[in-house]
Amino acid sequence: MFPRNGWYAAIWSRDLTGTPVGRTLLGEPIVLFRGSSGRAAALEDRCCHRAAPLSRGEVEGDHLRCGYHGLTFDAEGRCVAVPGQSTVPSGARVRAYPVSERWNVVWIWMGDPARADEARIVDLPWLADPGWTATPGYLRVEANAQLLIDNLLDFTHVSYLHGGTIAGDPREATTPTRTERLNGGVQVGRWMIDFKPPPLFAAAGGFKGNVDRWQLATWKPPSTVYIDVGCATTGTGAPEGDRRQGISLWSTHLVTPETEASCHYHFGFARNFRLDDAETSRLLFEGSRSTFLEDKDMLEAQQKNLKGGGLDGLIHVNADAAQLQARRMLEELVRAEAG
Repeated sequence: MFPRNGWYAAIWSRDLTGTPVGRTLLGEPIVLFRGSSGRAAALEDRCCHRAAPLSRGEVEGDHLRCGYHGLTFDAEGRCVAVPGQSTVPSGARVRAYPVSERWNVVWIWMGDPARADEARIVDLPWLADPGWTATPGYLRVEANAQLLIDNLLDFTHVSYLHGGTIAGDPREATTPTRTERLNGGVQVGRWMIDFKPPPLFAAAGGFKGNVDRWQLATWKPPSTVYIDVGCATTGTGAPEGDRRQGISLWSTHLVTPETEASCHYHFGFARNFRLDDAETSRLLFEGSRSTFLEDKDMLEAQQKNLKGGGLDGLIHVNADAAQLQARRMLEELVRAEAG
């Protein structure tokens, strides 16, 4: 279960053009489209005439025309034209959802429209700041969204699942983490001092020897995880705040439930070095995607052994602290909505 009164990533801004996009979000069929004015909109993907998917229609100006019988809707869901007649039947409309475009992401609010406060969108400035270059990607994962969030807050799996990409030193497997419950989120992190760099970071940073490495993950409800991650030549002051002899990345993860057993996964690295270097962008995009495909494969296998995202009957270990804190906070939000 996920709260409905929250902002979820619907699509990367760059991927919403003049063609409607149909997606199921929190169990509801949605059509996303961008009108000629540039405004993004989201409607129920079900025409009020004969229930045809509006995502099979076409954008005309700032309107969306149904591909079955030609009824036309505005961004607020009102039917504004019916072919062959001069009047529109009363009540001819579909549900419209609040959307907001920020940080190069189209966000959608699936709950009570009156509570859609844009101030609650998580701050992700590195996705839009010209001082950073982002390499966004998308995967559909056939696993519950909470399982993916668990994965992102769990550093212990990295050594075993990602040995060829973001795992470097065998000592990572036993390096402890520190978890903190925030006012509106959970944070988990660790430092690894004088460690062998992982292959992806060694290539991106050109490191020849060992590094001081950091992983600092933050989860903000309902389903955003961002990770301050990077490494610097060991002994050059990174733990004290001087990262000039290293590389810094913001690893961003926007997880939106599709059904109880599937989710949409928008991910990407953002960097503040070699901003215009296409080869670095290719390296980071392909490296991150390869890593997350490994996660996808494992999560989908895990989902087959579970019902939804529940963990009933399973044990917990110390490294699960951040995951369990996030799950408790989500449960509190769901209970508050139900109440």
